[in-house]
Amino acid sequence: MKNYYGVVEDRSDPKQLGRLRVRVLGLHTEDKTILPTEELPWATVLSHDGAMSGLGTTPSFYVNGTWVLVDFFDDEKQEPYVIGGIPGIASEEANRNKGFYDPSGTYPTTLNVSDVHENARGLVTATNPTNRDRIRKTAVASADFDGFEIPTVGDNLAVSGSNGSSFDEPLVVNGTYKPSYPKNHVFSSESGHLLEFDDSSDHNRILLSHSSGSYFEYSNDGTFVSHVVSKMFEIVSANKNSLIEGDSVETIDKGLKLKVNKSDASGNNYDIEIGSNSNFNIMIRSGSCNFNVNGNVNMFVNDDINMTCDNFRLDASNKVSITSGDRMLLDSSGENDINGNPINLNEGGTGQTFLIYIWTLTSLDISRISV
Repeated sequence: MKNYYGVVEDRSDPKQLGRLRVRVLGLHTEDKTILPTEELPWATVLSHDGAMSGLGTTPSFYVNGTWVLVDFFDDEKQEPYVIGGIPGIASEEANRNKGFYDPSGTYPTTLNVSDVHENARGLVTATNPTNRDRIRKTAVASADFDGFEIPTVGDNLAVSGSNGSSFDEPLVVNGTYKPSYPKNHVFSSESGHLLEFDDSSDHNRILLSHSSGSYFEYSNDGTFVSHVVSKMFEIVSANKNSLIEGDSVETIDKGLKLKVNKSDASGNNYDIEIGSNSNFNIMIRSGSCNFNVNGNVNMFVNDDINMTCDNFRLDASNKVSITSGDRMLLDSSGENDINGNPINLNEGGTGQTFLIYIWTLTSLDISRISV
């Protein structure tokens, strides 16, 4: 059996079987006026990983201009098949007017360099790693909570702050990307999609990169980086469970919306539990904190509730009840207005003394007071 060398000139197989038109050295002339590309016979490409019901890698990645090894099913050499591709080093651009070249003039894209992908050869100047470093995010600030004091009776209550920090997306070139030939196995497409399985010593990686610049990568120590340059959608049709055994830091440049119980079914709660010896801090730099509750607001506080504000307003359409198990102190440095008809002091009491201390002017209609 004799094998032949040939060049792919057409891969637009009308039957979509992945066949190629190949001009074969020693059998076909380079003169396209004598033998045009469209008159070359279609060559079947031998599959190495499947050829039934869409399984395996289909179609092949032999672009026009690729040198291939060819043989024939028939003695008349009209039924060729491609055994495999032959990488090399292209020394001249495609001549669209001659055979044994890419008719479109697209390939080769580079001259005098190996056909093996630049990432597989470990070039630090390769397009993909340098582009990923170009969009790399650094000094991303995390949440910062400022401490403050609340004036209370007899003392001030200090609330501790929590200092924010920042983080950097891992460095690519001279960072996670340090491949060594021939241990980085690369799959590359025409538009620039890239898949790498890098077995380089101390720099094992798995990379899936899109031509837009989006990518995800597992680095040598198991670190996972996902960088999306446009929108991201995550759809989970059942339950989602997540465990983070360290800190979780999330920085959002714009807004955040969270909707729970979209179906309005009963029993779908939004529960947050914070373990012992930790605080729940919320800080609004400029704006309001608003609640709109079509139901009750219930709070159980085992210790104190301390608040400080400019003005405090409480408006109830029905009754306001305040119960104290010990002394209740109302302390004001300004005018005090109590309006009611009637005003009952110590109603239902046990005969103990009821004292009113007036430090400043207090508006009190004595005619409406019963003690």
